[in-house]
Amino acid sequence: MADPATIALAVKAAVAAATDKRTWKALGVIIAAILTPFILIIVMITSLLSGTTDHNNMAVQLSFHGGVISGQVPEDYRQYIEDMRSGFTELDAAIADITPMIEDGSLDPTQVKAVFYSLYFGVESLRGMDYRGIADCFVRYEKRTRTVTDADGNETEETYTVAVPIDSLPEIYANLESTLGREITYENKANASEIYYRALYGTGAPGEGDSFDQWSDWTPEQLADLFYDLPVGETGSEAVQIALDRLGDPYSQELRGSGDYTDCSYLVQSVYRQLGVKLPGTAAAQGKYCVDNGLTISKSDLAPGDLVFWSHKVNGRYLNITHVGIYAGDGMVVDASSSRGKVVYRSLFDADKQVLYARPYAEASKTASASGFVSPLGSGWRSMVTSEFGGRTDPVTGEWAGHDGIDLGAAKGTAIRAAKDGTVETVSYGTTGYGYHLTIDNGGGLVTLYGHCSEILVSEGQTVKAGDVIARVGSTGKSTGNHLHFEVRVNGTAKNPRNYLP
Repeated sequence: MADPATIALAVKAAVAAATDKRTWKALGVIIAAILTPFILIIVMITSLLSGTTDHNNMAVQLSFHGGVISGQVPEDYRQYIEDMRSGFTELDAAIADITPMIEDGSLDPTQVKAVFYSLYFGVESLRGMDYRGIADCFVRYEKRTRTVTDADGNETEETYTVAVPIDSLPEIYANLESTLGREITYENKANASEIYYRALYGTGAPGEGDSFDQWSDWTPEQLADLFYDLPVGETGSEAVQIALDRLGDPYSQELRGSGDYTDCSYLVQSVYRQLGVKLPGTAAAQGKYCVDNGLTISKSDLAPGDLVFWSHKVNGRYLNITHVGIYAGDGMVVDASSSRGKVVYRSLFDADKQVLYARPYAEASKTASASGFVSPLGSGWRSMVTSEFGGRTDPVTGEWAGHDGIDLGAAKGTAIRAAKDGTVETVSYGTTGYGYHLTIDNGGGLVTLYGHCSEILVSEGQTVKAGDVIARVGSTGKSTGNHLHFEVRVNGTAKNPRNYLP
């Protein structure tokens, strides 16, 4: 196997002719182990994992554990590693300041550094970085009282501050978003997990499986309304039969697709491929595909052949999905189990970690209440969704909060169309909250709301038809960028717009 430094030099030479220096920096970041789930998939599929893993481990080991950096390593790549080392020294000092304030537990310095690495490896400079502020995001400060006895035996009460280490990754990331004033993406979180495992164990983080420690912060209420009324077909029963034919096949993420080896997502993909349904190659991507294409259902509607998705830990992928299985009916599921090492037929498990259900072979159909709806931003609206209905980390406050609609990202001035026939009920030119927004009474207790507009083109009392241009996309009010905030309310109760749009 080639020496890691030689690999780095070869890559440097390959891009030497590039006129844009940012191209080399981007490659350097990838070389340094900031691996997105997509990159991990490509690495696995092309069977290049072993060589790339050694190289990525080299970068992480040098940053986390020291050692001599080869003279053949390109200068800018060397500087990135040295910057990480300096940053880690500052983080160690910040953690040392906090540690005396901790009464129970401790901070995990590797976790703090892994998150820092995922956010800042490859930046031009770390000068001016608030290391203590970053470390503070991993603890919660509390005021407590205690009894103090002086030399004369007199007792008094005093108030003091305690640092409580935070176990909840969602809370940590929300703190970081608030402190840093930036979004922490799914990719950032996945990279941090990958780097953490490489720093501690020298291997990549497991992304799929059914044997992880459970993540206690998942709230299924976020997805309670994310379902459609879809027809049940014979394809589902056929999928179950094909899956049952693979009972006992060995489990392996690395060897999936060779011989009888499979993992959870490959089992689902291969079963449905035989039935003419093309699905992505990972459990998280399969879940996203089903959401984007209106193929999700409620748990109460599960039928043979439907997919069940679990989230057992934070992995930075879509909805933090870690596992998928094929529902077989009668409360049973067929899945490739990492904990049992093979394809099994068993009772539907971990009900509190089931986060999504889908019917991948069904054509999405609108419910009766959704008839007459059109998308306010056109047929490609699913690819525009930047924030879902339900709970989320508020992009302005950084705190967990409810979200009564969906956000659709689009350029300022993009035409917004009435989603359904109705009468304009209210028009408001606010500077907070929804900003410039309007509501349309669509009849039968149904009202649609269009928020953060840059311009409103209708007036109160005006009758509109589905598809009429009523406003333009903007970023007025409580907003961090140009988008349409779209709500559907039935008798005053917010409903998931995904259940109504075609």
